[in-house]
This record gives sequence, C-alpha cells and structure tokens, in this order.
Amino acid sequence: MPGTSLFPVVCTAEVPTSVIDKLLSEAHAASERLVPGSEPCLAVITTTAAAADGALLLPSSPSQPPLEPFASAFLGQPVEAVAQRLSSTDASFFAVLDERSAADETALVVVASRGTGGGVQDVRVTFDEVQRLLTALDVGSLGIEEVRSIAESNGGVYGPARESAQKGQPAPRKRLGA
Repeated sequence: MPGTSLFPVVCTAEVPTSVIDKLLSEAHAASERLVPGSEPCLAVITTTAAAADGALLLPSSPSQPPLEPFASAFLGQPVEAVAQRLSSTDASFFAVLDERSAADETALVVVASRGTGGGVQDVRVTFDEVQRLLTALDVGSLGIEEVRSIAESNGGVYGPARESAQKGQPAPRKRLGA
C-alpha cells in the first residue's frame, strides 16, 4: 500500500469486537463512496509489542473485520496518556474508541502535536467519518479547529446528523448518558 498512511485505533474502554468491526467497515465504505478504490487505513492496536528500543510497534497493515477478541492495553487511559504512549510511533493522528463508542457509534479523532509545546486535541466523529477525517487531517486539507467548530454546531459530533423518527419507521437508537 505505498502512499497510504496507517492510522492507529485504540480502545480505552471495553468495546465489543462487533463494534470495532462496524467502525472498520463503515469508515472504509464511506471513504470508498467519496474516492472509489480507497484503501483501508485503520490499524487497531491489539497488542503492545515493542521494538528492541522499547518503542511501541504498530500493525504493519490495516485491520480487517472480523477481528478476534483482545484485551486492550489502553483501558481507562485518558487521550493524553494514549498520545504519549503512541509518541514513539510518530503517529500524529489516531482514533480512540471509548465508553461512548458502542452506544452512539462515534469515536474520538485525535491530533497530537509533536515537538515543543505539543498538545492533544480531539473531536467526536461518527464511525463513517473516521477514515476520511484522519486522511484529510494527514494531508492538511482540514484543520482540527475547523472540524471542532463544525462538530460544535452539530451537537458535538462531526458527521452526518442522526435521523429522527418518522412515522412507520423504526425509532432511532436511544442515546445513553446524553
């Protein structure tokens, strides 16, 4: 896959593999609709294998559903701690599945600035926008501040608005904790 970046995906909460599979499928399908022939580029970190120098090793290829169950080494960690652990990989952009992900089918897209004064910024994104947004941030066609502004005007989530209930149709999924 020359020319395609891999973006790490980590779980900071217990997330069923069926939800992770849904993220992978929906994110790639949405990219395919925008750019036919898009390669998958999300790599779920299922182990904390390290190189000889102690640096965290990322998967060498994108994750493909169905995933085997795994125990995440990032459980309970804040986004800043995840960014610190990923700093040895040069991953400036990554996604986090957290306690909300299974309930509302969203993930956090994180931008970790490297170097002096580096900080961490995140925005909540629908599953189908994860791959497209990470790619757009990576190539510089969007900035995180612009994305956060759009998300704030859309109820705090970047991506298509949720459908409301219509007569004769199933009710929308209930959002827990919202």
